Amino acid sequence: MTRSDSLLGNMLFQLRSEDPSVRCSAVESLFNESLTDEMVEDVCALVEDRDKGVGNTVDLMLSINPSPQIPVHLIKYVSSPNISARNLAGEILLKIGGNSVAAMLAYIPDGSNDDKKFIVDILGLIGDRRSAPEILELLKINKNENVVMACIEALGNLKCVESLDFMILIYDDNELFKPTIIEALGKIGTEMALNFIVSRFGEEDDLTKFSMIESLGLVGNEDSFYFLISELNRTSGPLVWPIIESIFSLKEKYHLDVPFDEKMKNSILQTIEEADSKYKKSAVNLIIPFAGDDIALACLKIYGEDYETDEMIKPKILAGQAKFFELFIMLLNSECKNLKNLLELSTEILTVQGFKYKEFLSDLQLRNFTDAVIGSLDSPDEEIRKLATELLFILDKENAILFLDKMIGDDNMWNKLKLLEILSGIYNHEAEDAIIRLTSDPEEMISDRAKFILSQRSDIQFESK
Repeated sequence: MTRSDSLLGNMLFQLRSEDPSVRCSAVESLFNESLTDEMVEDVCALVEDRDKGVGNTVDLMLSINPSPQIPVHLIKYVSSPNISARNLAGEILLKIGGNSVAAMLAYIPDGSNDDKKFIVDILGLIGDRRSAPEILELLKINKNENVVMACIEALGNLKCVESLDFMILIYDDNELFKPTIIEALGKIGTEMALNFIVSRFGEEDDLTKFSMIESLGLVGNEDSFYFLISELNRTSGPLVWPIIESIFSLKEKYHLDVPFDEKMKNSILQTIEEADSKYKKSAVNLIIPFAGDDIALACLKIYGEDYETDEMIKPKILAGQAKFFELFIMLLNSECKNLKNLLELSTEILTVQGFKYKEFLSDLQLRNFTDAVIGSLDSPDEEIRKLATELLFILDKENAILFLDKMIGDDNMWNKLKLLEILSGIYNHEAEDAIIRLTSDPEEMISDRAKFILSQRSDIQFESK
């Protein structure tokens, strides 16, 4: 036996050890080594290892070692009855990428329908167009619904133009296929695909229409833009949301003008108020250039839900602060869900503006706004109570002093520390009395802070009334 044979035998012995730490060390030592066929086979077998540490090491080693034999030996584990092993094998093949395509294509005829679907899913994610002809052939001969759906999705990811005719041919064979075929046609994006989507739009159910709309937004042209606008006039409900998103996408892509009529405005407002976050962003983008109380109110209602959307809304608010506070008062009195976010925004605006807010708020508006903020002092949310306290002192110090009992009675330590911070800059008898009361607070941090503040203001003259 040669020295090389002895080293190989020792390595294989370690890979088959009953001690997981020995197996891990053996795999780690092979990371950058040139592997024999037997070594590759033994390491690939460890995807079924029950030890998680071994599995993680095998994952890393097989993903980075350049041996061309790894996919050849690994592919059979996509048929493993052990789901974890099957998934691990799939993850490694996906990481290897294009170099694993040949082994996966060669295994498709031998695998079960579940295996076929699993492999096709991975091939679609890898995106190597060499796999397209064989996936298309599998689509033509296989009748299993899951395999067919996987093939359609993969061919869409691969942008396989050659699959268009067959997808259109089987479009009406099964209702389940339709949304997936439409999504694939959208990814392929030829004029033929777009024309087919538009031609079948009127006769489909909402689920398929949803896919059609998203596909048109993704790869549509100017004709698609005007088609979607016309469809908006006869559409209601959640289907409006993807239409708004796709109209915005095509508007940006082709620099088109959106007609801002009543139907368009109402559709955009509906999307802002009811849709998921990604649709709201498109709707806000469309409506920002336009004015109106209903538009401003819709924007305020969603402020705080999403940072990117907030950054679009904020300049509009800052450009019309008087209207913002007028509408905010309305929202405060209607128990809005984003009260905390609006209080934060109000504090930010008033802190920046200083006393200039009196230039755009009438005495009545200021009183109404102050009354609404006072109501927030009773909120069960400690953050809202703290923000209301801070905002009240910014708006009307004299009025805020009247509610010191309520603020001192707050059961949240951080809220009382914030109150002390505010009171430390106010020099009158009411503030002094409140600080003295807080020196007896059961929370040591509060009482110590109150005593320290008092020690720093012994020689300060109080404000006269």
